[in-house]
Amino acid sequence: MHLIAYGHKTSLKSFYPKRQALARPDSLPHLFYKLRQNHNLTKRTIADKFGVSVDYVSAIESGSKFPSIGFCLKCAIEFDINPNYVKSKWVREAIERFSDRLMRRLGLEN
Repeated sequence: MHLIAYGHKTSLKSFYPKRQALARPDSLPHLFYKLRQNHNLTKRTIADKFGVSVDYVSAIESGSKFPSIGFCLKCAIEFDINPNYVKSKWVREAIERFSDRLMRRLGLEN
């Protein structure tokens, strides 16, 4: 988890930089949020079913934490989505995340 300290406060840095939470409708966090809402499930229900914490579900939906492939596949099964679609979307977002981080480290960001 990427934590940034501001004095005595600590906040989470979003995986999707320069975007507000859930601002990208094509992202996995947005997809999982909408599916959870459409199925009338709470974050607690998802957390209990998948064996994760409510904070983890919240962090994924807000975009501050990148979801694990295991979580994504559990969502695919729970919400009856093609697992191959979820896997390919996860890989694309993981590559985007890696390349963004690499560009920042090399000082090549726009």
